[in-house]
Amino acid sequence: MTFRSLLRQGSSALLLAEVDTPLLDALVLLAFAADITKERLLAQLPDAVEPGTEERYRSLLDRRSEGTPVSYIRRCKEFHGLEFYVDERVLVPRPDTETLVERVLDILRAEPRLRRVHDACAGSGCVGISLKRAEPRLQVSASDVSPDAGEVLAVNAERLLADPLPFFLSDLLAKVPGEFDLIAANPPYLNEAEVADMRKIGWPEPALALRGGRAGVELAERLIRSAPGKLADGGWLALEAAPPQFARLAAVMAEAGFIDVAVDKDLAGRERVIAGRRALDG
Repeated sequence: MTFRSLLRQGSSALLLAEVDTPLLDALVLLAFAADITKERLLAQLPDAVEPGTEERYRSLLDRRSEGTPVSYIRRCKEFHGLEFYVDERVLVPRPDTETLVERVLDILRAEPRLRRVHDACAGSGCVGISLKRAEPRLQVSASDVSPDAGEVLAVNAERLLADPLPFFLSDLLAKVPGEFDLIAANPPYLNEAEVADMRKIGWPEPALALRGGRAGVELAERLIRSAPGKLADGGWLALEAAPPQFARLAAVMAEAGFIDVAVDKDLAGRERVIAGRRALDG
């Protein structure tokens, strides 16, 4: 059997399993099974497939058809041009979250004096590590309430950074020491009903990384209210959230004393990131 025939079969199987991107997933998994790049696979489509590769591929297709994300199967996910290790202990980084990284980088590059950055609700560490790779001058730390997330983050820091990334096991900022020039966070922002629906269909990502509270915004609101106590004068807070939540979050940021509050859209044109500056004392 050729790679082309096997790819066609895999794509059809994933289409029947109602996978959102059947052809792309089939292509990525076939390249993974053959231990070659996607580009090389496309060049070898007319070639015959070794029996061992076909067997591995069909096993991977079964896992994908059962709902396991491709990133968990491959144990990696590309984010902001870097390959992050991921497994079932952490949320799979989404392309939308790159909007948060880019917004933070815009702030930091506009104000070079800002150096101390903290990544809250860090998960795999994709935000904090991407910031440190883009701007090595930064002093970046991270925190998460999940010990499992801390273990995954340590793996990624070792792979992608020259030095370890300081990590604090903490419910939001409660046990994070120090003061920061900027706090970035992608907190869980699904509501209880949304999380329950995902658990019913066997969604494998940890509920702790999905659940933002009964209405989905409670965790973000807690973070906003606690952030001024951890920010230097004029320091920034930048958060990712779901599009319907921004009016409420903007109001909470204003109540907490943030100024220059603005919302940025992702590449699909959806509101995705809100950022504001702590007002200067006096």
